[in-house]
Amino acid sequence: MLLVPRMLRRQWLVALALAGFAGPAGAQVFTNISRSGSPRTLDPGGVQGSLNTTSPIGRRDCEGEEWTFTINYAANPAGMTTTSLQYFIGADAMACTMANARAPVTSGTARCWPIRQTPSLTFTNPTTPLSYTVRIRSQYLVDPEGGNCVTPGTTQGTSNTNYLSVLAFPPSDSNVIGTYAISYDVTPPDAPTDVVASPGEGAAIVSWNYPGSLSTSDDGGTTTAAPPDLQGYWLLCDPPVGTTSSADGGVADATAVLDGDDEEDDETGGTCGSSTLANLDVNDSATFARYRCSDLVGATATRAVAQGLDNGRAYRMAVVAQDLAGNRSIASVSGNCVTPVPVTDFWEAYRAAGGRAQPGACGVGAGRLGAGGGWIVLAVGVALWSRRRRTR
Repeated sequence: MLLVPRMLRRQWLVALALAGFAGPAGAQVFTNISRSGSPRTLDPGGVQGSLNTTSPIGRRDCEGEEWTFTINYAANPAGMTTTSLQYFIGADAMACTMANARAPVTSGTARCWPIRQTPSLTFTNPTTPLSYTVRIRSQYLVDPEGGNCVTPGTTQGTSNTNYLSVLAFPPSDSNVIGTYAISYDVTPPDAPTDVVASPGEGAAIVSWNYPGSLSTSDDGGTTTAAPPDLQGYWLLCDPPVGTTSSADGGVADATAVLDGDDEEDDETGGTCGSSTLANLDVNDSATFARYRCSDLVGATATRAVAQGLDNGRAYRMAVVAQDLAGNRSIASVSGNCVTPVPVTDFWEAYRAAGGRAQPGACGVGAGRLGAGGGWIVLAVGVALWSRRRRTR
């Protein structure tokens, strides 16, 4: 018997699963895989269009994304009478090939579970035609039994990779005709810290820190950098940009009173609350879009600007981190309110005081120096030329 080192065996099995290993006739089992319908493909400044099949499934993909698989069932193995094809999720590449690992098990721990999406993913009489298209929602590729991407009940914590297996029934120990690896990541990133907002003209400048991850440098020390799966940050504003009152019932006039969120949205400033943003469901697309006041900024950023705010109005700001799987952290809310104000620059103040010169008026030229200005410029130039010749 040929002995293969454990590491090599594991790499071989994973490679086999990634490709979708061939069925009885040696044909490729998975001839087409695609995914569509994820809300995060609509993120401004984020992922656009469709996601590729190597990108992990995140929590927000589970809102409405669907994977499409084309299954090629070329031929029945000799002596096997197949009545249906069924779809399972395995915790590892070979789990579903063993009947005693498929749920429900009489002893031990199950490592392979039927996908319980409704309607049923069972196709009967898989002899003609030879290709079948099956559509499976992301939530069941993460949690085949409950479809719960927030707290998956079966496979979370194994390796963040599940294996879709196509089984020919009636069952036997050799009835898996193909396996395909699917990665997922439903763990939100850490939240930003130390959020501070300062005013601009019709804008708020927001800064923050991020916990980052430690790594060892060449000299043996440690450095902190953004985690490799961090995609970037969003800014949130309360009240939302373009509204005249906060979503929780605050009013917008000079006699405003504190509402239940401790928020006073009067046009002259005042106080602003923080509980709306602190308790915001960042994974709800409609709610998040309402309060979002920036596009996605890069993973290395520690500062961004929210534009389109009203001068003289108090805002509470927050920052949300997002990873490459589209998962979002809880909102980190600024400790201070910020009230945008008009900014008067030097020339505005100068003209308001009666000044008539324009920017650039200090330039030297004959027209600006008066009638004898040109001779002065010429004399200075001759003197400088003569001095240069003497020093040679």
